Amino acid sequence: MPTRIASSAAHTTEDVIGRIEIPALALSAPITADYDGSSLHRGVGHIPGTAVPGGLGTVGLAGHRDSFFRPLRRIAAKMEVRLIDKSGTYHYVVDSTEIVSPDKVEVLNIAARPELTLITCFPFDYVGAAPERFIVHAHLLSASPDGVSAIH
Repeated sequence: MPTRIASSAAHTTEDVIGRIEIPALALSAPITADYDGSSLHRGVGHIPGTAVPGGLGTVGLAGHRDSFFRPLRRIAAKMEVRLIDKSGTYHYVVDSTEIVSPDKVEVLNIAARPELTLITCFPFDYVGAAPERFIVHAHLLSASPDGVSAIH
């Protein structure tokens, strides 16, 4: 488990492992297998040590506030978030948002049910290294196995 939210990971990978979509925000971005600087320039990064989509526990995804996750400034409770990977499509529903300090890693704690946590820097219009993190909490509503649809 990370010690700081959105810290650099130890290695770089070029692998795209899925896609995130938030239809109400017109957000659609690739999900990379890591969340280091290089990965976050290509998409939204899966935080190592967190669950896989649809799995028990918390899926952690991080993205830059000035690129892929910029639309999160308009996210609201009850919006749908879709994660698509080679095993299927996972439909999550937003429960809440919060603003936390970068060291509040408990937002990624393993949950008793399948959940999703999206993380980006905050404030959205801040220039430089942002002092806080914007967190989106969602729970799994349904899953539909459908192969490799729309990963790329």
